[in-house]
Amino acid sequence: GEGVSSHATGTDSGQSNQSSDVEELQQQQHYDKGKMIKAMTHATDHLKSQDFQVCITVIEARQLPGLNMDPVVCIQVGDQKKYTSVKESTNCPYYNEYFVFDFHMPPVMLFDKIITLSVIQSRKFLRSGTLVGSFKIDLSTVYDAPDHQFYHKWALLTDPDDFYSGPKGYLKCDIGIIGKGDTVKVPQKSEKDPDDIEANLLLPVGVPIERQRAKFIVKIYRADGLPRMNSSLMANVKKAFTGEAKDLVSPYVQVSFAGLMGKTTVKKNAYAPVWNEQLVFTEMFPPLCQRIKIQLRDADPMKPAIIGTHYIDLKQISNDGDRGFLPTFGPSFIHLYGSTRDYTLLDQHSNLNTGLGEGVSYRARLLLAIRTEITDNVEMTTEKNVELEPAYPISESSYSRNEEFFLFGSIIEASMLDKKVSDKTVFFELSMGNAGNSLDGHNESFSTATEDGEDGCVLETVDTTSFSSVTNACKPISHDKSHYYLPYWDYKPCMDVRCTLPDLRRRMYNSNMLSKMSEKLEEGLVKTKKLIEDEDVKAEVRLRTTLEDLASACARYLSITKANAVGPGSGKTKLDKERMKLCQNEIENLGNLARNLRALVTRSSLKERFKTALTFQQKLKFLIDDPQHSLP
Repeated sequence: GEGVSSHATGTDSGQSNQSSDVEELQQQQHYDKGKMIKAMTHATDHLKSQDFQVCITVIEARQLPGLNMDPVVCIQVGDQKKYTSVKESTNCPYYNEYFVFDFHMPPVMLFDKIITLSVIQSRKFLRSGTLVGSFKIDLSTVYDAPDHQFYHKWALLTDPDDFYSGPKGYLKCDIGIIGKGDTVKVPQKSEKDPDDIEANLLLPVGVPIERQRAKFIVKIYRADGLPRMNSSLMANVKKAFTGEAKDLVSPYVQVSFAGLMGKTTVKKNAYAPVWNEQLVFTEMFPPLCQRIKIQLRDADPMKPAIIGTHYIDLKQISNDGDRGFLPTFGPSFIHLYGSTRDYTLLDQHSNLNTGLGEGVSYRARLLLAIRTEITDNVEMTTEKNVELEPAYPISESSYSRNEEFFLFGSIIEASMLDKKVSDKTVFFELSMGNAGNSLDGHNESFSTATEDGEDGCVLETVDTTSFSSVTNACKPISHDKSHYYLPYWDYKPCMDVRCTLPDLRRRMYNSNMLSKMSEKLEEGLVKTKKLIEDEDVKAEVRLRTTLEDLASACARYLSITKANAVGPGSGKTKLDKERMKLCQNEIENLGNLARNLRALVTRSSLKERFKTALTFQQKLKFLIDDPQHSLP
């Protein structure tokens, strides 16, 4: 009897363990599904057009240079301009005028727009007068401010064309951004004296009052893998007249930063252009504009076009902490993505070439570097804000070693095909960068070029006979004339690609480790939040476990990265070294914070500790993306 009893008890316990395992598995599947749906819905939120209002109140100006002035303020947001009234015979005018700028566009486009506040000495009957001083800030910096606004702050006016002169006065204003559904919060009264200009300067938290002049040097070395940007018909007409075939693209690079814009020279008819030029931007440091916009363009007189666009965020290539470093980048390739590479006069995906949305096709790669130099006014000899200068060519092998990579893929199933392709044959193509691209992936330049160019650059060469990157074409099948699929039954089509690329895998490995840590932390925090909402007593244990897991993951990350600091696949640029130091310092700090917070978790302080843990998630997410690309 005792034997039966104990056996029955064991069975009950086994069933209870089994049911709890099943329940946990179902919860995990539900979490994974929810995470996927959330990722799909939120990933494109910043690309959807939304309604925004940029509200600016110009209150007053003080300490404007000169006597008997008639000052007027020009408020420019992007391309829109508005003006205050003219105040006569004063160098401390009072306006208190309110302006609203309406925008309907994706946030990612809006936040790149620049606000320029300019005080102008008015001319009678004319709106254009002599510029007294101006102030620039991008909308991203305003949106990052508390409640998306600066209230009763003084903008320091400077003369952009005169680097030797000091402040040109101060302009008191309110700047705010209101999105659809945002509640406008009334700013709290500041304890600071409103007339104390230095204590109330219009600057983000952490930016020093006295900013210096700096040179932001963007070096453009070369590009390759460019798509055909001209029709074959036009090329044949040219060939008939000139008797020679030419590359069907004439590229140049355009760089925009802080409302300034510079261009390289145009390289006529070149699929693999070499520039070795640098654009020098002179701006205040730290700048109040967050992103550098790099565009590779085609200078075709018939149809000028954008080949690809890439943004570099200054926050990702610099650090203002105790062990900080000035903005630096490369030399490193950036990979450009955009619309399909088949040239058409009416390209329905052309907006993808402007950096809006995830590109559907590889467009080119561009080798560049960025360096920042803080300069004293005495050193400034130029009167221009943007200068184009020659740059010394570099030895690419000093920064990375080329390796052969092999990529394999197999199609298990192809269903839910668009009805538009029902009467056509369909095939799949696997490509990595341009390798495997059967359309124009191996555009050979008609200009004579050896594999090792004059400047020591290695042109990307692909042996198309060594791989099979496309499947056999077949016609879709349907049972109901609405849903189409390809008849891949027992034999699944396989594709493979081989190509030689710079070996920078460590960048990717580092991002993968940080991403995994972030996912694991998010999973634990989501479960903790659910338990807190259900007022479950297990919430306390769940949060402690999550923090313990994070601390262990931080320790593992540090042991791996410190043991493998050098070797194959590791980057050798200044940013590679600085970024690795930054990641290690941040992760070590995060591990200590997680361990300390775990010890402080109690039932009464649970919600507060949970809020603190959420900030850990934000810190981890910021570290994931490496601004310097690894594999395309």
